[in-house]
Amino acid sequence: MKKTILISTLLLILFTSLVKNSTKKIEDKIYTMNENISSLKIKLGNEILEYNYLSSPDKLTQYQLQFFKDDFIRVDILKIKKISEKNNIIQISDFVKSKINE
Repeated sequence: MKKTILISTLLLILFTSLVKNSTKKIEDKIYTMNENISSLKIKLGNEILEYNYLSSPDKLTQYQLQFFKDDFIRVDILKIKKISEKNNIIQISDFVKSKINE
């Protein structure tokens, strides 16, 4: 009877230590993944903020006036031409095709 109790106690201790070790490894993996996810979420938030902040037309105009002043001139987009080469022949065409039904 004492041998049975001793063996069962040792088996329970062994089983408990195995479960505890595997649980610890799983928790470490979960922690690592959560840290990676949180750092990626921060990077994504920063990139979205930067994209939204820098790409708004008002901000671009403000930056142009602030940093470049007279370096840029306004050009009608319909006046911009596209140069391409096909079979050693240079072709000039409209960059933006205008609507036919205007």
